[in-house]
Amino acid sequence: MVKICVVGAGVIGLSSALRIIELHPEAEVVVIADKFSPGTTSDVSGGFWEPHLLGDTPQEKIRKWSSKTFEHMSWLANTDCAKYTGTCMVSGYQMSSDPNTEAPFWKDQVKNFRVLSQDEMKQYEDMKFGFFYTTVKLESQMYLQWLMKRVQRLGGRLKKQRINTFEELADGNYAVIINCTGVGARQLANDSSVQPVRGQVIRVQAPWIKQFSIFIGKDELSYILPSSNYVVLGGVEHHGDWNTEVSTSDKKLIWDNCTKYLPSLTEAVIDSDCVGLRPARPSVRLEIEHIDVKGKIMPVIHNYGHGGAGVTLHWGCAEEVSHLITDLLRQDKTMLKSKTELAKL
Repeated sequence: MVKICVVGAGVIGLSSALRIIELHPEAEVVVIADKFSPGTTSDVSGGFWEPHLLGDTPQEKIRKWSSKTFEHMSWLANTDCAKYTGTCMVSGYQMSSDPNTEAPFWKDQVKNFRVLSQDEMKQYEDMKFGFFYTTVKLESQMYLQWLMKRVQRLGGRLKKQRINTFEELADGNYAVIINCTGVGARQLANDSSVQPVRGQVIRVQAPWIKQFSIFIGKDELSYILPSSNYVVLGGVEHHGDWNTEVSTSDKKLIWDNCTKYLPSLTEAVIDSDCVGLRPARPSVRLEIEHIDVKGKIMPVIHNYGHGGAGVTLHWGCAEEVSHLITDLLRQDKTMLKSKTELAKL
């Protein structure tokens, strides 16, 4: 039996593990992480489908991965899985204070996209361009729990352990290692290009909010994302900030900005404050690297650096990881066959 190790248990790691198991049921898959839900960065995510903070990642790759994910999330929203993942279709508005803003490249991937009229923009005096669309979102904690249960139900194992170097996995007899460690890849993969982009959100009870709203100002970002159990208020992006403690100044900034645009939120009841470190990088890294692990050359599939779009890209990236494993196993079988034929000669 082929043993495969996935390092990392956020949305990228767990979805990779699940997709591997689905496409390679003969494999033994182990997910190793120092933190599982509800302690991961993915738990803080708004679960909202929209490409964000992806640096120089090629547009064709973003479209490929995000389209596959949109399809997957739409399927979740239209099956009984919606109850267990909090997945639903949601409509709303995105606006910018920059009059030179153009419609995003992904406008044809969402539903009901249209540019807002000047009449629709009037109530937001500092906003100069906007559009309406329908996308899909999920509740991250619910989805992570669903992923973990699916992985275990299909025979995968979850193991809590902090991995600092690939050498620590040398005795596991793994055929392939999948590196899905987010900001942890800075150490594990020795990748200094990985930088945290600190985010903070407020979760509130505001059941009258049914549409999402995103406001992009010159020096600020505000978003209001409704879900089935709460509404997420956010809008801070601190590059290079490793602080995981809730900041009172950030909380005030988020609250003031969001209530400025939607005054009805002043009556919302605050549930919790959360902080997460988005794993930013010049571009998403999804590739195979062969490394020397205690004298053994090991294939490592890196799958990290998704910035603020982990949920948006996760299923498409998981799909690609599973196909890379197919290629690796095919190559390995060919090598084994060649060695057997040589031995017979």
